[in-house]
Amino acid sequence: MSGVNKRSTKKDDFFISYTGIDEEWATWIAAVLEGEGYICRIQAWDFRAGGNFVLDMHKALLECERFIAVMSQDYFDSLYCNAEWAAAFTKDATGEKRLFVPVRIANFKPEGLFAAVHYINLFDADEDTAEERLISGVSVKDIRRPRSVYPGGKKASASDSPNVRFPGGGSLPPNNFPFNRNPHFTGRGKVFERISAAFESGSEISLTQAVTGMGGLGKTQTALEYAYRYAHKYSLIWWVQAEDDSHVLASYKQFSVKMGLADEHQEISERRIIDNVLTWTDNNNGWLFIYDNVEKLSNEWRPRSSSGHVLITTRNKLGRQIEAVDISAFSADESVDFLEKSTGIKNDRDNALKLAERLGHLPLALEQAAAAVADDDSDSFGEYLSLLDKCGLRALDSTDDDDAFKSVAATLEVSINKINREATRQLLYLCSYIAPENIEKWLFAENAEFLPSPLREVLQDPIDGRTLWAELTKFSLLKKQEGESGYAMHRLLQEVVRGKAAGEDNLAECLLRMFGEIYAFSYGDVESNSRFLRLSSHVESFLANAASVLTSDEDKKTVAYLYSWGGVGFKNLGHYSRALEWHEKAVVIRERVLGVEHSSTAQSYNNIAFAYRHQSDYDKALELYQKALVIREKALGLEHPSTATTYNNIAVVYSKQGDYDEALEWHQKALDIRKKVLDKEHPDTATIYHNIAGVYRNKGDYDKALEWYQKALAIREKVLGSKHPYTISTNKSIAEVTATLSPQ
Repeated sequence: MSGVNKRSTKKDDFFISYTGIDEEWATWIAAVLEGEGYICRIQAWDFRAGGNFVLDMHKALLECERFIAVMSQDYFDSLYCNAEWAAAFTKDATGEKRLFVPVRIANFKPEGLFAAVHYINLFDADEDTAEERLISGVSVKDIRRPRSVYPGGKKASASDSPNVRFPGGGSLPPNNFPFNRNPHFTGRGKVFERISAAFESGSEISLTQAVTGMGGLGKTQTALEYAYRYAHKYSLIWWVQAEDDSHVLASYKQFSVKMGLADEHQEISERRIIDNVLTWTDNNNGWLFIYDNVEKLSNEWRPRSSSGHVLITTRNKLGRQIEAVDISAFSADESVDFLEKSTGIKNDRDNALKLAERLGHLPLALEQAAAAVADDDSDSFGEYLSLLDKCGLRALDSTDDDDAFKSVAATLEVSINKINREATRQLLYLCSYIAPENIEKWLFAENAEFLPSPLREVLQDPIDGRTLWAELTKFSLLKKQEGESGYAMHRLLQEVVRGKAAGEDNLAECLLRMFGEIYAFSYGDVESNSRFLRLSSHVESFLANAASVLTSDEDKKTVAYLYSWGGVGFKNLGHYSRALEWHEKAVVIRERVLGVEHSSTAQSYNNIAFAYRHQSDYDKALELYQKALVIREKALGLEHPSTATTYNNIAVVYSKQGDYDEALEWHQKALDIRKKVLDKEHPDTATIYHNIAGVYRNKGDYDKALEWYQKALAIREKVLGSKHPYTISTNKSIAEVTATLSPQ
């Protein structure tokens, strides 16, 4: 590289700024310019391994005359690149001095400051045209250096630099890539940067990288794209299908023939085939071997040399001796970008996002959905989204004649079928019914008594119980959540697992019994309420996912009970819209299973009315309270405490509407019942006193209000204690009324 040894007190010509994904372009630009006699500063060549990147960048900005920004969308998504161009741009914001040189390597339109900037465009040119545009675009007569000429009279150029290839021309080292480059590939920028940085670190353990994760995440496509993007760094790239030893041997034999190490028709032993490849890797530099879909890594055929790189894709955890890069589903933006790029549909982003969310942002599922939409020649994602909601995973069957991609279900089942232990399989099935995130060990370990055998016995053993979770993470069926105590399971994987568990209805019934016992809300108990919120997401997912197997009337009664309890909890936490949603689900089931005149149905009407009341929909609240009252007066009688509760609730609504006389009349009905059937110092009686005081306060009769508040306080202090929230509330009201009566 010509720029490395040319440092002097005079500033270098260019600092080339780029993101790691675009290093191939950056090095080509540097090679072309140094072939013209310019001196370039570039991270790939000039920043020391293990050095301080920020300080090196700062120094380069100070010591270089001009700044080249290698611009792509990834460039603007990089925090470091944004910091670099912002620092350089201020030196020549108007562009008069041409100190800031933007070079576009991708066909995208930057926004903001760069919307009106003139670029050097390289993405749409062949190598000769791109070189001409670059040289012409950076030329400034005052600082242009004379071209350096080799002794033979030949001008130095990018082609004179080893391993520098023109990125736009598809120039590749010798390889056996199994697929063409995916033109719709999206995202994974940080994954590529991490892999490249680890390889470049030179650490012995980092010379082998493993891309890990569940099926369908695009591990193979990620490895393939890495190979294409970083091909300029390698003298040879060899792809090995590595599902088992026989596939590895077949690929190694092909390599031996390709490299002239063996004759195609010669019969040689397996040991000789492996030795041929390992000897070659020992004696050659700059190679990349990619082992795709590794089930078990064997040191027998794994390269031992540190003169090249090994990249592995696998669903399994291979142990601590391999540096793993665990990939996950796409982000929302990556999913939408992929769908738009793959189908050409640009004006349906809302449906694209809904479709991506329905598919859990799983790349394989998005790939198949995009293919189906494209095959239908549709201009919207909405129709396919409806089909998916109606037919489920069957809508994702491959539409390709050559079946290039397995169906999502078949892909995910590969890992599921690896589970041989019955207890582990049961745990996986149970996890498929609940929420896909924050799956915590305590949920099953502390409630093992409700679970089936043999899972129950395994979980009750603290040592054996740990192995269950380890086995599920080993095969990427569960993923440990960063910074959290729980695990995550992809929603499409859950759907496939539930399909396999459908014949085992007792599993859903076990979860129903478990949630029926442990799902509760305790007012004022912070720890209990925190657990309630964590459980709510699991209960909600379970009730939705298990609806098709929980068909008996007894099961449905418990389902309604869970919805009702959830509504009570959300109400007490002030989440009234959520409370209304849950109570409405409960009442639909109770009306169907118990009937419209059952006391539990009346309780649901009462709960729904409460939610409407707190949303200030008083007419709707009054209508539902009256429905509850009719049932309670008939089923429970005119003097039942629950009937009194409904009287009290109706009174509160009238008070909210400003009809204070009507409110007092209904409160008095409730008070008469509670005095008769309850203890005079019962907390419910105190509640009526407190509410009557509130009506007088709203009417402006503060003396009367104070009298009734004092009655409520006497009971609450005696029965509930001075620190109870209800007692504190009454004390606060007394203080406010007293302050009104005696203003300072």
